[in-house]
Amino acid sequence: MKKLGIIGFGPRGLYALESLFFELSKNRKVKVQVFIFENEDELGAGQVWNSKQATINWTNISVRALRNLKGRPEIKIDDIIIPEFPSYIDALPKEEQEALQNLPDQFPPRSAIGQYLKDRATSILKVLEKNDLVIIHRKFIIDINYKNSEFIITDSSKNKYIVDEVLVTIGHQPTKLSKDLQHLEVESLESDKIFFSETYPIENIIQSAATHKAKHIVIRGFGLAMIDAVRALTIEKGGEFKITNDRTFASEFISSEKVAQKIIPYSLNGLPMVPKPLDKNVDEQFEPSKAQIKHFKNTVSKYAIEDEKANDAKFLKEIFAEIGVEIYLALENKLGSGNSAKELETAILNWFDDDKYKHETLVDSEIDTNTLIATYVNMAANEVPISLDFCLGQVIRHLQPTLYKTFSHANVSDAVFADVIQFDEQMKRYSYGPPIESMQQLIALHNAEILDFNFANNPEITAKDTFWTFEKNEHKIDCEVIINSVLSAPKLLEVTTPLILNLLRNDLIQPVHSELGIETHTDGTIVLDDETRKIPLAVLGRLAKGSVIGVDAILECFGPRIKDWAKGFINRL
Repeated sequence: MKKLGIIGFGPRGLYALESLFFELSKNRKVKVQVFIFENEDELGAGQVWNSKQATINWTNISVRALRNLKGRPEIKIDDIIIPEFPSYIDALPKEEQEALQNLPDQFPPRSAIGQYLKDRATSILKVLEKNDLVIIHRKFIIDINYKNSEFIITDSSKNKYIVDEVLVTIGHQPTKLSKDLQHLEVESLESDKIFFSETYPIENIIQSAATHKAKHIVIRGFGLAMIDAVRALTIEKGGEFKITNDRTFASEFISSEKVAQKIIPYSLNGLPMVPKPLDKNVDEQFEPSKAQIKHFKNTVSKYAIEDEKANDAKFLKEIFAEIGVEIYLALENKLGSGNSAKELETAILNWFDDDKYKHETLVDSEIDTNTLIATYVNMAANEVPISLDFCLGQVIRHLQPTLYKTFSHANVSDAVFADVIQFDEQMKRYSYGPPIESMQQLIALHNAEILDFNFANNPEITAKDTFWTFEKNEHKIDCEVIINSVLSAPKLLEVTTPLILNLLRNDLIQPVHSELGIETHTDGTIVLDDETRKIPLAVLGRLAKGSVIGVDAILECFGPRIKDWAKGFINRL
């Protein structure tokens, strides 16, 4: 019987296990025993989706989009039956399913998705454990080595486990702190100033005495984690958002004694996230047609297999601009008039390269932050003319699954792949945007004079004995607490986790590019410099960024890359 070790058992690990036994059901001569290694308390959910986390941690994926999180079919292997498990939508109570049909898009807290994942994992694990096909080790793995065609897995207690193959599906890993974060951490150690190097687990922020007492709290970053941190500093401190418009979620904030006087977000460019469209009716106007999706896929495929030569991400920008402008021109309610398709494509390509580029169809990114947020909120609710950039951002969101599927493991240079990923990250301000209610909460806090945007764009920071001073233009403020909400990139050579350091030291993995993650084949197995050396070690997910693209979305955890791994595993056996 072959032994497989799965390191990390969040959503990807769960789907890998399901996919493996689905393939085994078609190849019953193959016998496998799986060792699962996971030190988080909830199998299938991991830290990100833990069902016990605070409900202020929201997803940026709507229930409508979660219709694509399919269920698991019944799996039969001899006399063993793994029961089917419903899709995310079908797992909801009937009354919720019916209510959703008449509501604006709903965005569940991450804990709700976590409960689904936890239940789904439990339903398969109890069958496999009972039949001795899975053994669960609640251990933190620090080392994997390969000798004599066997893997030796070592946990933090120095226990060792021998397996024939390994699949690594660990998620976000800590990395070396950037220079500015190193400065903040050192400065906080030398005084009473408090620095949180990470936003999560968010309970650390909620329960901190420092966030209870501080008058001014700064949040580094302007993304989704920043919004969660803001809710931790307001709702979880006794504040309340009172909705004043049931359709658009406009609200006012009622504060409490424990809420800081000022919450100050900042980033390198000061640009906020852009909310997703309010509901299906608004969103449908940005959906590409089947013909446009096919055209996009064919174009990207030509560059992915090098029928057409790419030197950078220009080819991707051009096809996005082409399709985006077609859809923009078809909008009934849009900014500008009389612009030709060629003019608009030129404008959007210039804007891709410079977010300060000005055009009558683009939102001016240099207007004050609150007005910028309010403008995009009104567009998301379809209450004002739609700008070209807002439209393009939503079109890209709809095309991203096709991009991720078509361009992963593309036969292009490392530099081209890195440029495509950089552009994809750049556009996530639009395509990975939060629910409209989140941005309405920021507006409400600004109106209550608590959320201060005066320092949003790359302020000057000076450390003093008991506080930091932030300065921008004529504005100046002192703060006692800084929270880092920027998630570090999956840059392999910067990861500080013992497991990754040891895999590098043992010469079992290598980066696809100095700025990216582990290089892998289409079935997830690692690529080594020595092509004669083939090792049955596979990596799926965030750490393989650079070989694959689009690793951060929950739906990608249940995507084709995991199926490819399972089929490859069976073929190797």
